[in-house]
Order: sequence, then structure tokens, then C-alpha cells
Amino acid sequence: MPKSFPALLFLFSLPFLLSAQAIYSGRIQDVANGHPVAGVNIALLNSSVEEASNLFGDFVLKNTAQDSLVHPSNSYRFYNNTMVWEGEFPIGLEIYAIDGRLVRHESNLGNAGSYLFPKLPFGIYLLRVSTEADIQTFKAFSNGDRTSIADKGATWHRSSVVPQPDTLLLSKEGYYSRLIPLIGKDTLLRINLLKKENDDLHYFNELIDPIAFDLISSRPSRTNDGEVSSVKIIYNQEDGLMYYMNTKRYTLHYLFAKAQLGFDQGNNVFNQTQYRRNDDRYLFPANLNYYKNQDIYVLHFVAANEISCEEIQLMFDKILATSYLEGKLFLFANRPEFNACDVPLITPEELYEGQNYQALNLAENYGYLNKVPLEDLEDTYLGRHDIVLLNGVPNDVSVVAGIITTEFQTPLSHINVLSHNRNTPNMALRDGWENEQLETLLGRLVYLKVSVDSFEIRPATLPEATAFWAQNEPQDSIILDKNTTLQGLVDLQTADYSFVDVVGGKASNFAEILNTTVSGVPIPTPESSFAIPFYYYDKHLKDAGLDLFLEEMLVNEQFVNNPAYRRARLKDFQERIKDEPLDAELIGLVEDRIRNFADFPSFRFRSSTNAEDLEDFSGAGLYSSYSAKANDPDKTIEKAIKKVWASLWNWRAFEERSYYKISHASCAMGILVHRSFPDEDANGVVITKNLYNTNPGFIINVQYKEYSIVFPEPGILNDQIMLFTWSIVPGQQFTPEYLTFSNIPELNGETVLTDDELMELGTYCLALKKYFYQNVPHDCNCTEQDFGLDIEFKVDSQVSERKIYIKQARLYK
Repeated sequence: MPKSFPALLFLFSLPFLLSAQAIYSGRIQDVANGHPVAGVNIALLNSSVEEASNLFGDFVLKNTAQDSLVHPSNSYRFYNNTMVWEGEFPIGLEIYAIDGRLVRHESNLGNAGSYLFPKLPFGIYLLRVSTEADIQTFKAFSNGDRTSIADKGATWHRSSVVPQPDTLLLSKEGYYSRLIPLIGKDTLLRINLLKKENDDLHYFNELIDPIAFDLISSRPSRTNDGEVSSVKIIYNQEDGLMYYMNTKRYTLHYLFAKAQLGFDQGNNVFNQTQYRRNDDRYLFPANLNYYKNQDIYVLHFVAANEISCEEIQLMFDKILATSYLEGKLFLFANRPEFNACDVPLITPEELYEGQNYQALNLAENYGYLNKVPLEDLEDTYLGRHDIVLLNGVPNDVSVVAGIITTEFQTPLSHINVLSHNRNTPNMALRDGWENEQLETLLGRLVYLKVSVDSFEIRPATLPEATAFWAQNEPQDSIILDKNTTLQGLVDLQTADYSFVDVVGGKASNFAEILNTTVSGVPIPTPESSFAIPFYYYDKHLKDAGLDLFLEEMLVNEQFVNNPAYRRARLKDFQERIKDEPLDAELIGLVEDRIRNFADFPSFRFRSSTNAEDLEDFSGAGLYSSYSAKANDPDKTIEKAIKKVWASLWNWRAFEERSYYKISHASCAMGILVHRSFPDEDANGVVITKNLYNTNPGFIINVQYKEYSIVFPEPGILNDQIMLFTWSIVPGQQFTPEYLTFSNIPELNGETVLTDDELMELGTYCLALKKYFYQNVPHDCNCTEQDFGLDIEFKVDSQVSERKIYIKQARLYK
């Protein structure tokens, strides 16, 4: 009588006799499609033992070197879907269905000592094993995939030897070989192999080795990282499988879910249900980023992904169970709450400290490579056709063809803004000071190209460099408009962008900020603002005869051709401007306007030239601003004004204007005045476009108190945030994602701004972006989404608790 299925389960649970031999068996399949792979050679390293997988991808291999017991020659033992025996003698096998039909006949199994049962339809079978000495019969059961012995009289194989490490080598033409480490005891394996040619590859359920990762990886969607590759992944809670997507093929998680997982409700529903906590969620999207220089893999969740530490732990466990990443997997702690998760973490600071290369401004140029210690930079002349290698990050660099620093920079640092404006390459290379390739090119004309995840530098010829410079450097002379006739202080409430020739770019843009509202309420700006027009700067020069001095200096042959002489004469001219007494009438006008410091004890006098904050020439950091304080003889109104005027002739400013062919004689200095921020809570910069990917959003760099964003000290990080201008949360307009966190000790691990403050700042910046796009002339042939502003802000508590102020806005091209 055939036994029932429950009885068979009982038979499987019976204890079996032990013997002493390690058996490795299993199935080999294609990792991309799950199909069995036949004809794979399976070899035991450091031995002569090898086998081949059968038509169904199954194999069995005995480690005879580990035998420690003597087995009777006719003792058959069973292990999963395998029969094994000892000795060399002919064995025959017949398999009968329960109805008596002969379904398989093997007249001689050979002398291999093992036999893999064939794949049979679901059911119960009888196995008849015959030798010259005897015939034995065993009951078997097939689940449709594997056939196993189900007979309490059978001897189940178990190894009784002390386990010793083994390694299997799997190889087949057209596939990548694979090593499988084992511990030297009976093991049932399911092994995936990777095909070398995969024209129709969609995903893997197992990431078997780095080759597989490279095959499906692409650049990360966020492009501020260097030497990083990324694979998009999805854990499907319904089938319990991890899907490693072919990221070259599927650029969005949704596209993969639609094509491969049957998600048919559209992208919007996918975002609402599969990124947020709700009853309909069953998919968990993430990115797996490989950092080449550190040889680590980082699990990254986008800002909109609502995920708990328990769910992160589940993702971690699934990845480790289906990959080679043990000991190399970390969670990117880009949210403060992730610090509570019990998985290996890596902070942004640790992540970037471990990188060697950072791309700042993606561009190319030709120049002579110079190695300059940072302490010697101020006294070293660098021309526009020099590429400079520096062992640190300077506050300023004259016009050069390219910059390489050995310390990482913030994307909105001063020298990167300059590089962006000049369209010249800028990069960081931690080992640059000792880099052998760079060392061999010092003093030579080279070609430098900075790309997202790599750079190219090579020797160049003068003809190719000259042709490039002629095509890409400014060639046409520019004469700026300036109006030196308007007297009196300018009320910026009545001004607009057209006042650029009267009060300069910074002040005229400030006037447009004053015109911008949110729900009918003006955007907050520093109190008591006004502007000093060009008239008073021009009058100051003329009254002292400095206008004639300037005319003669600009055409002096030695001044034009000798950089050292030019620098000295500019310094002398600045001193002459500061030495001349200021018009008493102007001092009186300013004192009356600020009520002689009655409202605020300190005022900021900010440079505002007609060669600054323009669309094609930002002039960022070229000029200087100063403060005047009540009852401070060293910081008077007169000194602040004259020092700002003199900064028009800063060495760096002069060289930058010369590079752009701007007529120096057409330049003039106005001054934007407002109350100062001697004890701000935070300061920051916003670019109102996404610099890293195509997702609509802003880039925010913000730092605690007066710690500088554009001139950071070595090793100091600020909060850097991608503030996406969308949200999948109803009623919320923005989604923040932190790229780095400030490491200022006083913050005690807190972020510089609260989430509410980020939302408020985002609202102001969105309003400014819209207003400037629609009302201020620009050459951006773009949509409003791609239109950029460079905005500076403060957070200050002098007037009201942690009030956000917008203090500057200029076009970002």
C-alpha cells in the first residue's frame, strides 16, 4: 500500500545511521534568469575530485579525502537527491511508479560512487538497486523538483569527520568562474553563475560577486560623489526576494516595479504607497553605492523614503544573505534618526574622509601645472594659463586655468564659485601632493578635464592649447555703464535692477529682494537698508586728483606688463583712497539715516560695484565689506566707506576683470548699507537649482553662527542639504535630504536649521526664484525650474528669535 503524504513527512524525520564522508550536492543556475546550467565543471581545489552538472544543473561531489571510516562495499547511503556508495563494482538501477510502471532504467551506474536521482513528476516511487551480490528496494518521493529517499530502512549519509575547509571551483565556457568556500561537512547548495554575455539582463536576486555589481551598476543619481557606482535595489515583501536592478536599464525604481513586479497603478501611486508608511506598502526601494577608494558598499535611502530601523535591519539581513558584502555594508546616516539603528553606520564625514577624489567644477582647460604650497600662494604670481596644485584650500585664487587641492572643498566655497564663473576645472585629490602622475607633469603644459567620477590629465601641445584658449576665453572688451550724477542716499524701496549703473549690482538686486513677497508679505531682509551711489566714490577721487592718477596708472607700460609692479601700484592707489578725507556731507547723510546708531549698534557697509553680481560676471568675493560701530574709533563710518571704495582695486579683483576684458576705467563702487549681524545664529548660501541631478530642488549650505561657508577652515563641515521642491507628503512643499552634517562641536550633533526653518527658507527662495525669473532681465533660455539664483541668508535673534533674513541674491548662470 502506498504511504500517505503525512506519513512520508514522518519518515523524513526519523534518525539515520551515520557514515564519514563529506558530500557536496546541489543545483547550478543562471543568476540572471534562474535557468539550470548544465555541463558546469565542479572541482574540489587541491584534489583530483571533480564532477559536472547534469541537464537539470544538479551535481554531487564526494570529498573522499575526508573519509575516516571503512564502509561496506554494498552499503548505499542517501543524501538529499543523491545515492552514494563505496567500492568499484557494477550497479544497476530501476525506478518504478507506484502503479508499477518502469520510469527509469540504468543498467550500469559506473564506478563514480554517486548517482543523482532524475527530476520526476510529483509522486511516490520505488527504487530497485541491484548488484551481482544482492538487490535492495527503497521508497522515494518527488516533489516535482527533487527526488529523495523516504524509507526508514535507508541509511542517511552524515559525515562524522572533523570539518576541514574546502573550496569548490565552478567553471564553464561563457560564464565567469566562481569559488565557493565550504566548511568541509555535508552541504546542499544552490549556486548561481554569471554569464559573460547578458544582452537582456533585467535583475539579479543574488549579487554573487563584484563583476555582477559592475555589470548592473551606473553612476549614482546624486552626482556630488566621486569614484562611486550605484545599483538600485528593491526588497519585495510579498515574495521575500531582493531585486538588484540593472540600473543601466532602469533609471527609476518605479519603472522596474512596473516592468518586472507587475505594479500597474502609475508613478504617483507608487511614490505615495511604496515610499511612505501605509497598509499598501510591500516594496522597499533603496540604492546600493560602491565607494571604490574605501572598498565599501553604502545603503542609501532617499529623503522621501519613510523607513524604520526595523525595516532597515530587514533590508540589511536580506542583502547580506544574497550577496558577497559581509563586512563591507554600511548604512548612510543621512538622517539624524538613523543613528538609532542597530546596523553598521557610516557618517557623511567618515564617507568623504575616505574618498580620494572630488569633482567640483566639471570643465576642461589647458595650462602649465604648478605646485604651490598654500603658505606661498599670496607671494606667487599665477597667470591665467597656469593650473595650480595646492596642499590645502585657499580663500582666494587669482585667475588660473584650473585648480587642484589636496583637501576637499564645499561646492559653494569661494574658489569653486570662481571656477564655476570662469568655467575652469576645479577638483580635489587627497594624494595630489605626492601623486606620481602629477609629479611627472610639473612645469609642463597639460590638458586637464574634470569629470564626475574621474579626471584626465596629460601632456599637451602649444598649438592645441592656443586653439582652445582662443575659442573659450573672453575675447571682446567690455565697457560698463556707470552713472555718477545721482546725489543723495538711495532708498532701495524705490529702486530696482535698472539702478545697477547707479548703486551697483549688489544693491540693485537687494532692491528687487525688497519687491518680492510671500502671500503679500515682504521677504525679511536686514533692517535699515539703503545705498550710497557711485556719485560719492567718483567725487572722492576727483576731489583728491586720484582720477588722473588712475588714468596714468592704467596705461603705464610697466604696470600693464609687470605683475609685481602692478600689484604694488594697486596697493599704493588703495592707500591713497583711504588717506584722503571723506566728504563731511556724506558722513552726515549716513549718520542721519542710521539715526547715529540709535536702532542698531553696528552697520555693515557692503561693496556694490557695476562689475559685481551680474549675470555674466558675479565678482563673488573679489571686493571687501566692512562694519562701522558706535563709539569705536577704529570702526567709524568714514573708515568703513573708504575701505570699501578702495577694495575696487583689490589685486584679485583687478586680475579677474582683466581676464574678462572689462574696462577698469568704467568701473565704480557703490555701497549697500544695512544693520550688521555681530552674533548671528547661522549663515548660509542657497543655489535655487539642483547642482547634482535632475530632481527639482535647491542646494543649501548652512553653518553654525559665524563659521564660514565660503572660506571654511580645514576639516570643518557644514550642513549641506538638497531641498527638493516637491513632496509626497500631503500639505508639504519641500523634502530635505542631508548630504553632510556640520561637525561644529557646539551643535552637539544637532542640525543647524530645524525642519520648520528649512521649510520657511525654501518658501522665501522659491518666491525669489519666481520673481527674478519673471521680472529681472536675464539671458537664461530655460524654464523656471532650471533658472538659478545664488542667495545668501542669515538666521539671527537680535530682533526676534531665530529670524531668517535674505541678505543677497544674484543670478546663477
